Amino acid sequence: MSNFTHQQVAKVSEFLQNHMRTNGIHELTADECASILADNKILSNESGPKPGFTFRQMLRDGRDKQIPMVAGASQEKVHARWKIILVKG
Repeated sequence: MSNFTHQQVAKVSEFLQNHMRTNGIHELTADECASILADNKILSNESGPKPGFTFRQMLRDGRDKQIPMVAGASQEKVHARWKIILVKG
């Protein structure tokens, strides 16, 4: 069971996609996203063993189908780096 709600995932997805679209960004790393989300008080970047842990946990929970996946998020294989791409539309 995830500590994140569907509403939190939707808010994170919408914010990141709008941020990338507005700033002409096509791809971000999980750490870049975590910093942007923390700077804008969308998702804390202070819990867990290192910065970005909370956002990466949200990504893992989405991958494991406990919650919806963050829009544009992908990982080539387990334990690989995450990337978040701008979704067309």
